[in-house]
Amino acid sequence: MAGFVAALWLATLTLRPLFNPDEGRYAEIPREMLAGGDWVIPHLNGLEYVEKPPLQYWASAASQWVFGQNEFGARFYAALSALVALIAAALAAKRIWGEEAGLRTAAMLASMPLFVLLGQLLTLDMSLTACMTLALAAFLAAQSAPPRAELGWMLAAWAATALGVLTKGIVAAAIPAAVLALYTLSARDFSPWRRLHAAAGGALLLAIALPWYVLAARRDPDFLRFFFIHEHLQRYLTPSADREQPWWFFVPVFLLGGLPWVLPALRALATGWRSAPIRRFDPALFLRLWVLFVLVFFSLSDSKLIPYILPALPALALLMSALPDEAIVRDLTRTAYLTIGVAIALGLLCLFAPPRIAASERSAYFLALGRPIAQVAVLLAASGLYVLTQKRRGVTRAAVFLGVGWALSGLLFVQAAAHLAPVYSGVELARALPTVPSDATIYSVRTYDQTLPFYWRRTVMLVAYRGELDYGLKRDPGAELPDIEQFVERWDAGSNGYAIMDTKTFAELAQRGLPMREVAHDANRVLVARQ
Repeated sequence: MAGFVAALWLATLTLRPLFNPDEGRYAEIPREMLAGGDWVIPHLNGLEYVEKPPLQYWASAASQWVFGQNEFGARFYAALSALVALIAAALAAKRIWGEEAGLRTAAMLASMPLFVLLGQLLTLDMSLTACMTLALAAFLAAQSAPPRAELGWMLAAWAATALGVLTKGIVAAAIPAAVLALYTLSARDFSPWRRLHAAAGGALLLAIALPWYVLAARRDPDFLRFFFIHEHLQRYLTPSADREQPWWFFVPVFLLGGLPWVLPALRALATGWRSAPIRRFDPALFLRLWVLFVLVFFSLSDSKLIPYILPALPALALLMSALPDEAIVRDLTRTAYLTIGVAIALGLLCLFAPPRIAASERSAYFLALGRPIAQVAVLLAASGLYVLTQKRRGVTRAAVFLGVGWALSGLLFVQAAAHLAPVYSGVELARALPTVPSDATIYSVRTYDQTLPFYWRRTVMLVAYRGELDYGLKRDPGAELPDIEQFVERWDAGSNGYAIMDTKTFAELAQRGLPMREVAHDANRVLVARQ
């Protein structure tokens, strides 16, 4: 069963086009690495883009070189990272609490909607989560390992942390360090500090993570200020990234993203706290602090995005797998009813939503979701009914079956997103213009579709748009036309060119009499030709 789910996990990567903006961005940067040969300074649309470190870009460039510059090659590393995180969490649970706990951990983690979704999307968060989960699993193993093995486990933890720092910055080291400090204060247990092997581990971390930062700083004197001050401190402490959300934003994300295991999750987080000092390492307390710290840490930030709390989920699955059998049986019953309730809700959605959706201008895209949603409802209902009838025959067996049902439902739902491609991807425009003449300029007017440069395998000329490309444009002003008037002048004087723009801009320029021939349009943008 595990092999089937893993194979299906990878097989679904080709069934939908790239999403805007993240998937387009994180596919295009590695493509430009392969095309331009610059493996130190990442580039996006030909411009310097140093918001994040390059480890995933390197790995994704390698997978695109092996599998081709397509959706599978672009997404392979992120999907593989999800499987690595899943295996690491399951093996950690097996080592600490036994084989059945390992199976439960795998089933619970693989079925959480947030984990399934981000394991199928090309973002940096899953690769960061894989690195942090590997570090967590190795750290936990070191706490009970004999002296000879202890050093190896801790060096593995330090190395995984270094890879996390090369994936998304210092947060990969800051979170584990903070959790260790909180654990020491809570448990009054200093034994993990004696097992850290900080001198050897710190040297290993620096040897892995530091060289790229040094090379990048030598290439770009402003890199360290931008990366650490702007991308870390300012994003966390100020609303500069324009990602403000209320402090409770991650509460519903956590509850919905952790379905169907909300009840055992709350039980695992709320119980087991000790006030008296303990004489041996308590992995459950450490995991509990890990989950809660991730939630609180990002809740306090002025920059909030749904994927940020992903590193909490493997630790949560580990923690839930250690609950007593009788508690899991009670929670499984309620979870099965919850699953059936979700199935009924999806069924009602299929029945009553179409008339309302039909009245919207994008109805054709969303109405196509009816059949896959109905299939998800049937699959969830079958999973819930199985648990209700079979849970007494084996807690782990029931948990695994329920988890597989939710995992397959999540994969089916992600696959169904292909019906919405014209809403979230530029693939329809790319298909309408499969080859672009080498002497033609493509203008991106007041917008930047992150997926199109990847599909066209070439960059575009930005017009009256900066966004996240502002840092690179300051270093290469010639890569943009800063206002519409310059574009109109260039367009009128040119003989061969294409332009992408939103429908409002298209109507505005058409009213001005700009010579444009519509090539294609999707739900958001219009592609026009000069002649």
